[in-house]
Amino acid sequence: MELAAGFATHRGLVRQTNEDSFLVRKGLYVVCDGMGGARGGEVASQMACERLAALAPGSAGKDELRDAIVEADGSIAARSLAEPHLLGMGTTLTSALINDATVILGHVGDSRAYLLREGTLRQLTDDHSWVGEMVRRGELTPAQAANHPHRSVITRALGTEGEAEPDLAEISLEPGDRLMLCSDGLSGMVADEKIEEVLLRPDGPQAAADALVQAALEGGGEDNVTVVVVDVVSDDQPGAASDETADDDTVTLGPADRGAEKVSSVPGFMRPALGMGARLGRRPPIWARPAPGAAPAAQGTGERVRWSRRRWIVTAAVVVVVLALAVAAFAVFNSSVYYVGNANGVVALYQGLPTALLGIHLSSVVELGTVGYDSLAAYQRERVDSHDLVGKEEGQAFLRGLAVLQ
Repeated sequence: MELAAGFATHRGLVRQTNEDSFLVRKGLYVVCDGMGGARGGEVASQMACERLAALAPGSAGKDELRDAIVEADGSIAARSLAEPHLLGMGTTLTSALINDATVILGHVGDSRAYLLREGTLRQLTDDHSWVGEMVRRGELTPAQAANHPHRSVITRALGTEGEAEPDLAEISLEPGDRLMLCSDGLSGMVADEKIEEVLLRPDGPQAAADALVQAALEGGGEDNVTVVVVDVVSDDQPGAASDETADDDTVTLGPADRGAEKVSSVPGFMRPALGMGARLGRRPPIWARPAPGAAPAAQGTGERVRWSRRRWIVTAAVVVVVLALAVAAFAVFNSSVYYVGNANGVVALYQGLPTALLGIHLSSVVELGTVGYDSLAAYQRERVDSHDLVGKEEGQAFLRGLAVLQ
């Protein structure tokens, strides 16, 4: 059984940069969708692909794949903390490690893996997103989730919380199967029925990848979109890929502007690094990190900020604690200060600040004097009206002094 692959990517029609990254190597395929301000998203997605590129598809298994994902998560989180301009960066990851007739899927986030078998398309991964969990609980239908205003809020990603918890699954493959990995720039713009229709066409994997990216752009292109299509072909199928792996089996890493003159077969749309896909095994494996254009600009219209559920909870808890401490500190301070003032025509000692907040007075009378305000001399009235903050004993001494002078 042999593999043939095609891939395509585009920054979309709204975003200024492409934060997606992908890895294509014989038996190893990865799609990552980065998130974070400035260059954070593309850095995080690239780091994840670089770590998985170290796997050996012929010998690596589920444990090795999981360890690689967890290590990528830790590396992204550490770099995010070390470099302030990358703070908060993260990435989704969906990977397929194929060995013999088995694919091991590793998944974190809302990028997806699909399998087309015998004319039927099936989603292999569960979206780690707020609406995805609501669908699984039966609170939303898939159609409602597709248009929900919070569909971009993910609950799990690499680099954004504690140790990553990737979903791992093993699935047997059969000749004729077509595997597809994509970022949510495809699944968010194109319905599953349309994806199935494109994948059912008799075109090769490269044509399928091109067509899916074009469909995403025609659907609005609101996000970066990346697609990797892998066909499982039998050894005796005419034109099947060679069993021989290229002599140089290293992964080639390419910056965004490398190979930029190579354009996709979809006119005017794709400009991925290092060219487009091909049957694997006939040339060295390829890794691509696209981000067309000049230096990254500020986040464009529609830029989404993704937060995991755990991060929301932690952030909310921190805010509540800080506010509670501030309120407590203020209450202690307010109870420790006093001033002399006019209480309905009588000079009195007040505890608290001589002001109001949101219509609530922050002071109250603690001791009513015996001297009327109107009987005070001008300089005494000025002293009372100034509301200077004093200690309790000092304020009581002032009241006693007024009584003696009367």
